[in-house]
Amino acid sequence: MAKFSYTGKDQTGNMTKGVIDAVSREEAGSLLGKNNITPIVISEEKKVFGIDKLNIDVLNHLSLSDKLMFCEEISTLINAGVPLAQSINIIREQSSKGVMRKIMDSLLKDIEGGKSLSDALEGTSKYFSPVFINMVRAGEASGTLDKALEELAIQTQKDHELVSKIKGALTYPVVILTAMVGAIIFLMVKVVPSISSLFNELDAKLPITTKMLIWLSNLMVRQGIFLALGTIFVVAGLYFAFHKIESLKWAWHKAILQMPVIGKISLRFNMARFARTLGTLLSSGVTVLEALEIVSHSTRNVVFSAEVEKVKEKVKNGAPIAEPLRQSKIFPIMVSQMLAVGEETGNSDKMLVKVAEFYERQIENFTKNISSIIEPVIMIIVGIAVGFVVVSIITPIYQATQSIK
Repeated sequence: MAKFSYTGKDQTGNMTKGVIDAVSREEAGSLLGKNNITPIVISEEKKVFGIDKLNIDVLNHLSLSDKLMFCEEISTLINAGVPLAQSINIIREQSSKGVMRKIMDSLLKDIEGGKSLSDALEGTSKYFSPVFINMVRAGEASGTLDKALEELAIQTQKDHELVSKIKGALTYPVVILTAMVGAIIFLMVKVVPSISSLFNELDAKLPITTKMLIWLSNLMVRQGIFLALGTIFVVAGLYFAFHKIESLKWAWHKAILQMPVIGKISLRFNMARFARTLGTLLSSGVTVLEALEIVSHSTRNVVFSAEVEKVKEKVKNGAPIAEPLRQSKIFPIMVSQMLAVGEETGNSDKMLVKVAEFYERQIENFTKNISSIIEPVIMIIVGIAVGFVVVSIITPIYQATQSIK
């Protein structure tokens, strides 16, 4: 049995809120209906280590799932005729995450001060992307804010699904490699030193591989702390360099797109995001140039972002979107062909959504099979690493036993 907080309307149309015990959200809605309450928002009160989660905020971060919940809840409330400021206040009180409460406080203050939702969101641009803010602005301008928020919910849901699938596909190889590194460190720190002392007692003649293994083991045992700190500083330095130095960042992002397996995932991910974001912005009434500008700044891969910027400049000079896409070395020919058909029929936004769905399906199929693709490679790497350690240890022992005979 879980606890669900709810906001709804009673028989007289007045807003009411509270907490109800139920097995699922559906059962909570059914129970509220029996009590003559029409639920508007129902959210489960989550727990951390079995304790009700109230204001525990481990990281000052707004996840995709948080944004998705915000879109769905505020869209539902506005559709139900609840005023915007009251909707924000309801979401604030329903939220158990500290950062969400802080954001809702900021939004509520700005909206009560006379600002629109899009202007208020700009004050929290650390958490909401330009795509998000501009779609809300377009919805406000056209008087279809609720529909714009529904579209945002769909976009956020798709983004969340894409990221989750890619993370899920990469979890297995990361776990295997981590276990392999842990096993090798254990061998080097605990097993090899014991074997090394045995070799000294036997006065065995050691092959070069064993000498290398013992030298590395001694280094890890004696200088382990410095090696660990050095590794951390090197990784942090590389991370900073590849994220802050533009030339290195460009080279790294270009290399990602050209990698055998990761490159395919990255390209399809960027294509899916580009098509869905551009299509959603166009369907919301954002102009083509403004939509391309937003997409170019919301893309994390700088190589891809620069390519979108080139497309924007050519469109600015009067070219249809499909033409510069066809000339691009990054965009597959299918994208430009489908968009050309969309532009001819006046359905560019719908065609872009179809392109996004195509690449999303490709990512789904690819991530399903990625384990079978990567597993043999990982097994070979693990076999070589373990084989090197085992041969380096067994060979001198075998030679020593042979000499005793």
